[in-house]
Amino acid sequence: MHKRNNNNKVIIILCLLAIVVSLSIGFSVFSNNLIIKQGATVTPDPSDFKVLFSSSKDSLQTTAIKPSSGNAMESSSSATINNNDPTHPKITGIKATFTKPNSSVGYTFYVRNEGNYVAYLKSVKIGNASNVSAKKKCTAKQGTSQTLVDEACGKISLAISLGDDMTNSNPLYDLHTTKDNITGHPLAKNASEKIHVWIGYSYNNPNGPVADGDFDVEFGDLTLTYSSSDS
Repeated sequence: MHKRNNNNKVIIILCLLAIVVSLSIGFSVFSNNLIIKQGATVTPDPSDFKVLFSSSKDSLQTTAIKPSSGNAMESSSSATINNNDPTHPKITGIKATFTKPNSSVGYTFYVRNEGNYVAYLKSVKIGNASNVSAKKKCTAKQGTSQTLVDEACGKISLAISLGDDMTNSNPLYDLHTTKDNITGHPLAKNASEKIHVWIGYSYNNPNGPVADGDFDVEFGDLTLTYSSSDS
């Protein structure tokens, strides 16, 4: 008899002008009971399933993650990895300051399988809603026109890519393409996969709409879910 309980969690929070992103991994925490002739019970240890963030591809490292691409790199802060709770690893402090259209910043880091099982990516979600407008909220600061902020808000993008074949113009997942029921995306034991988070403001459009002051942008939670099973 097999019994599985899935708890899937992950968070990314972005605030723009300044944008702040907090990213964490969620995965299936499982409990399997194998009963043999009603005489033996085997209970796998959930701690053996461990997927963590790393600043290095080849080993588990938690040094600060500096912006790796975009023309807003100098005004953007370094991100921090926190793997202290292995069931809720997080990356916090991704922060970009955009002052004009045609701006972007990207962060590159890794997800590492430090457990004893192959980890399978099952879903990538941005927010819990199905429509884009519910996944992104722009709020004018004092003295800023909310009407102008709403226009600029439509030109602010978030995208995430996994693996080496990633481009900002063709990301694997963004506000429009979050996906459930992913199959065939394994992460072997002691292996790493590159993750790239990209934020853009009227990218490739220097004449895009601008607000008349500061405003915050908050995106819905970004959740990566991993499981010990590909089914």
